[in-house]
Amino acid sequence: MRPSLNVTLSVVVLAVMAAELLGWSDALEFRRDLAATQPWRLLTGHFVHLGFLHAVLNCVALLLLGRLFAVRLRPREFLGILAVAPVIISLLFLVALPDLLWYRGLSGVLHALYFAGCVVWIASTSGRARWLPITALLGGMAKVLLEQPWDSSFPVHEVLRIAVVPQSHLIGAIVGTSAGLILRLLRKKP
Repeated sequence: MRPSLNVTLSVVVLAVMAAELLGWSDALEFRRDLAATQPWRLLTGHFVHLGFLHAVLNCVALLLLGRLFAVRLRPREFLGILAVAPVIISLLFLVALPDLLWYRGLSGVLHALYFAGCVVWIASTSGRARWLPITALLGGMAKVLLEQPWDSSFPVHEVLRIAVVPQSHLIGAIVGTSAGLILRLLRKKP
């Protein structure tokens, strides 16, 4: 992983863990009814969690994605997605998920990073070497589509015993795919 990305992701992980340990989740979670008067929650709701284990799992996934896509996504691209995707995902929550009153967790953003990384990976690979990023993208798509409840329900995760919003994974995948396509177009410009 590039040093600048490594340092920044370490700071993000420390901030996520501090928010969890200091009990700031209530003050920072996404809340539909407060979106207009406390707009920072559109961003911060994705960096607070439902418990310590939830925070640790999301932080490990973030670090793994940083390592996986360090060669494909430039640090400013990776961090740009990490900063902008939460706000876009939250705005889409307001429109597409009227039953979602509050949200905590990084998983939608993690999906955005994963799908953006896969799209850029496919674009930067040629020939037979493309089978791996294409398989990674298709596998991610299958995972996201298979986990959808296809109604307005929010299933409970059996191990974590928390409500999961798999719709955030789908929205993150759409945001990430869009970001990857935009990056591909920007990289082609002279």
